[in-house]
Amino acid sequence: MRIIAFSDTHRHHDRVHRLFEQTHLTTDLYIFLGDIESDIDNMFALYPDKRILSVPGNCDHASLNPAVGVTEAAGKKIIFTHGHRHLVNFGISQLKSLAEQNGADMVLFGHTHVRYCDYKDGVYFVNPGSLGEPRDSRAPSYAVIDIIPQGILVSHAELQ
Repeated sequence: MRIIAFSDTHRHHDRVHRLFEQTHLTTDLYIFLGDIESDIDNMFALYPDKRILSVPGNCDHASLNPAVGVTEAAGKKIIFTHGHRHLVNFGISQLKSLAEQNGADMVLFGHTHVRYCDYKDGVYFVNPGSLGEPRDSRAPSYAVIDIIPQGILVSHAELQ
């Protein structure tokens, strides 16, 4: 199973469209981690056969969607959130607690606009970086997560 996680698009609709165009044939699930929710509105209509999940970010002020999402993919429990309410600018300690409370195998988060991947105490913590406005002096990015019988493989990819 392949999951694409992306975040912080900040009205770069063209990049969201390009991401889906480049990856839809090999992707089973898309998870958007917020900022700006309306950037993915067209994707539901353009790719009705794709499973697309999302949470609001700190710039999604009028959103009625829950700040934290939970899903299962290929037997793995995934928690996803934007991260601003969990103070990710100061580390992942609150995300670790969230993972422990929910028995998660993976926590996906955004907000910092910086790529991150770590494996701590049996849990993957992944920030895909920003598809819209990266803050790590690198190209716009997203995370590719493959769940295979042997485990979870995580990589960051740059938008072409």
